[in-house]
Amino acid sequence: MYQRELLIVMSLVMVIFLGVAGAGWFVVRELHETSKMLVVDTLPGLVDSGLAEERMHDNRHTMHEMLNPHTAAERALMIEQVRTSSTQALWQDYADSIYEPEDRTNYQSMIPVRSNYNQCCEQFFILVSADKMNEATILFSGDLARQFQSYNDAAKKIFAYNVRQGIARGKSIIAALHYGPWAIGGLCVLTFVIGLLLGLRFAMSGGK
Repeated sequence: MYQRELLIVMSLVMVIFLGVAGAGWFVVRELHETSKMLVVDTLPGLVDSGLAEERMHDNRHTMHEMLNPHTAAERALMIEQVRTSSTQALWQDYADSIYEPEDRTNYQSMIPVRSNYNQCCEQFFILVSADKMNEATILFSGDLARQFQSYNDAAKKIFAYNVRQGIARGKSIIAALHYGPWAIGGLCVLTFVIGLLLGLRFAMSGGK
């Protein structure tokens, strides 16, 4: 009779032990995977898209400055400044850190919008270089402004996605750190209690 009870209890203890090991493995795996994605996906995405947005606005400000009275040499220098401050490298780095389908969809939707905006910018540079300031002003306030708005909206959508991902992954890490130890600790206590009760039962019955 005692042997049967001992076998049942030992089996139960083994199941709990495996549960403890499994819970520990799950917590460590969750922390590892979520932290990895936070480092290789979310943080680079936030940095690259944030810097790209900042550079876009800086370049637009420089282009607006071209409409003010300047020499041809000064305008040529500002055009070169905008071209040198291209967002191409930032968006290429961003593309290398895409791991989620929604993120890739947002990025691919942004590419043609950016291309249209860049083409409009080149038209603006041609007019400025030719000192056709009235036409350049009309383009800047019209088509170029609309193209910039579309590009800016697409970039903001990418940045907002990464913000949401960062918040979600941060919460996941905090939850794993908060609840994981409690779950593992509870299983350990349960194992101890079963072992203690088993020992007391055998001690009271005179078993070994």
